[in-house]
Amino acid sequence: MNLSRDLIKKIQRRVLKWYSQHGRALPWRGTKDPYKIWLCEIILQQTRIEQGTSYYLRFLEQFPTLEHLAQADETQILKAWEGLGYYTRARNLMKTAKIVYHQYQGHFPQTYEELLKLPGIGPYTASAIGSICFNLPILTIDGNVRRVLSRLFELHNKPDSPPLHQIIQQIAKQVISKKYPGNFNQGLMDIGSIICIPIHPKCRECPLIKCCSAYQHGTQSLFPEKKNTRPLPVLHWAVFVILNKDEILITREENQNFLKNLYALPTVEMDEDNHKINNHPENIFIQLTKQINLPNKVKWDFLLTTRRKYSHRTIHFHVYITRLKFKKLSTKHYLWVPLKDVPYYPFSRAFTDIIKQIPS
Repeated sequence: MNLSRDLIKKIQRRVLKWYSQHGRALPWRGTKDPYKIWLCEIILQQTRIEQGTSYYLRFLEQFPTLEHLAQADETQILKAWEGLGYYTRARNLMKTAKIVYHQYQGHFPQTYEELLKLPGIGPYTASAIGSICFNLPILTIDGNVRRVLSRLFELHNKPDSPPLHQIIQQIAKQVISKKYPGNFNQGLMDIGSIICIPIHPKCRECPLIKCCSAYQHGTQSLFPEKKNTRPLPVLHWAVFVILNKDEILITREENQNFLKNLYALPTVEMDEDNHKINNHPENIFIQLTKQINLPNKVKWDFLLTTRRKYSHRTIHFHVYITRLKFKKLSTKHYLWVPLKDVPYYPFSRAFTDIIKQIPS
């Protein structure tokens, strides 16, 4: 798709003018420090700005420079990340910090291609860092920008389909401001985030209203086309709160990909029948007894059931509790931790919420 020079200039001028007057006041706006831009972009992947902003500020307070982050250990970083989810982002954050600090002498590479080689940095993040910090004329394409472009030019095809991706790339190379790519990218993202929203877009407030084919034809609700969604798998986990006086038994996950290297409570996956047995599935207790080498006389009480929805699955947590009255177990792969020290260990939010509901 070839755009006229007049249309390109009109889009650039209107986005830049709108951004200078109405761009959101965010803590990372106005800086060209690649460490801060990289940090905020990683945090905001899969995270709303409202939630991500507080994490960004806390991260900067705890790790004010790339050097501080590169020299931190994994437990510190995972603890700071606790509650944000998608923990692969935190692990990649640590890997990239070490690479940039040791291999690039603490300076982020300044080309798009080199940025893409860093763990956790994809096309979107590389273009954001490159355009804002190094003035690289590369359009930053997220869901908001894709929606704006889909409506501006009435682009058919399913989101993320190869044909649509190819057309958007063609448009992106033409519309990006060569002089102010960072401001243009942030302006277009803001327009998509607060004006060109998925339902009931605020077209009358949009600086691109006179350029928008969807507005002219009244087809805003048709773009972008809807994805074909698949139902998420539903899992049931039995979670065990094992107490002995003022201590609790925890473990460090090494197998569950999305919880890897986080701490957790002892857990056994339940099949479809287990979780329906009056909240007391005896075979699950037997499985845990073998896993931890518990004596058979342990009495379990049902504590609660809670559910969490993730991007790739829904998990129901069925929680059971016991208080041991005999000498503490010596258990491989598990450790006893004083309840007062639990806040120092990084857990996923699901386990943090369960621990908060343990009766005193």
